[in-house]
Formats: sequence, structure tokens, C-alpha cells
Amino acid sequence: MPNPYVDDRSDAVPAWIVWPVKALAFVVVLPFRLLWEGLRISGRFLLRYVLRPLAWLWEHAVVIPLAWLWRHLVVIPASWLWRYLIVVPARWLWRGIVTLGRWLAWPFVWLWGAAILPALHAVMRWVVVPVAEFLWVWLLAPVGRAIIWFVRTGWDGTTWLGVRFYRYVLRPIGVALAWLWRYTFGALFRGLAYAWRMTVTPAVRWLHTQVLRPAAQATRDMLGALGLRR
Repeated sequence: MPNPYVDDRSDAVPAWIVWPVKALAFVVVLPFRLLWEGLRISGRFLLRYVLRPLAWLWEHAVVIPLAWLWRHLVVIPASWLWRYLIVVPARWLWRGIVTLGRWLAWPFVWLWGAAILPALHAVMRWVVVPVAEFLWVWLLAPVGRAIIWFVRTGWDGTTWLGVRFYRYVLRPIGVALAWLWRYTFGALFRGLAYAWRMTVTPAVRWLHTQVLRPAAQATRDMLGALGLRR
């Protein structure tokens, strides 16, 4: 009868690798799997027959009665006291203060409309507006135009200097650095990448194909034979 764990192909895993992997899986994986199954069954039992009944008892024997007592002994009485001992009296007191303030403010309102407001209009028309126009025409506008000319001239000069600095300094430096990178460090990195592809990548591919994947397949087959894999 052919051995199901031995591959007749030329790239089959040697027996000296397969059997230690099987022994390691039997000694290490099987006890941990049995322990995990026991813990999972115990957890389900505790959740179904202990924790859920305790949670139901806590909710219906403690939480709901305490919530009912809190609502009817604390919240409702406190709301009633707040409404009829604080809010309603404060509302009536505020209305009285507003009414009294209206009666007391009536003389000041009349004085504002009959004397203060016309005086302010006269001062604004005959004093503030002429002074503001004089200051704008003879002081603020010339100073503003001078500042705008200075800023525009400075901006044009700065732009001219920036363009020249980029064209004759930064751009040649960038071209030189790009050439240096391309023919020194870039070539070095490309050589390292080529060496990596030609050495490390085939070795890793061979290790995965010839060793790790057959060992994993053998482990899965052994677990399936022992009934530990679903």
C-alpha cells in the first residue's frame, strides 16, 4: 500500500524532515488543541448556565427595582420641587423686574430720542464727517498709496531676484544632484536590487516550495487523520 505522506515526485520532502514535523505536531499541537477545546466547552457552559442566569437575575432583581425607586422617589419629586419652588417663582419675579425696568427706563428713552440722539447726529454731520474727509484726503490716502507703491516695488524686486536665483543657482544644483544620483547611488541601488532578485528571492521561493509548504501539508494531513482538523 503506498504511503500517503511520501511523494514520489522528484521534489518530495525527505522523510528526515517529515517525521520530526509529525512528531512535533503530535507532541505540541495535540495537547494545546485538546486544552483549547476543553476551555471552549467550559466557557460555553459557564456562559449558558451561570453568567446569563446571573445577568437576568441582576437585571430583574436589582437594576429594574432600583430604576423604579430612583424615578418615583427622586426624579419625579425633584422635578416637581424644581418647577413649583424655583422655576415658577423665578418666572414671576423676572416679569416683575422687566415691568419695573420699563417704567424706570421711560424717562431715559424719552431723553435719548429728544436730546441725545439729535445731538449725536449734529456732531456726526458737522464735526466727525468733515474731520474724517480731511484726514482721508490729505493723510490716509497719500500714505496708503505710498505703502502700496513700496509693497509693489518690493514684490517686483523680490520676484526678479527669486527668478534669477532659481534659474542660475537652484536649477543647476538640482541638475547636478540628479546626475549624481542617477550615475552613483541610483546605479548602486539598482545593482543591489538586481543581486537581491537573483540570490535571495530564488532561495526564499525554494525554501517555501520545497520545505515549508510540504511540512505544512504533512501537519494538516496528520491533524486530519487524528480528527483534530475540521
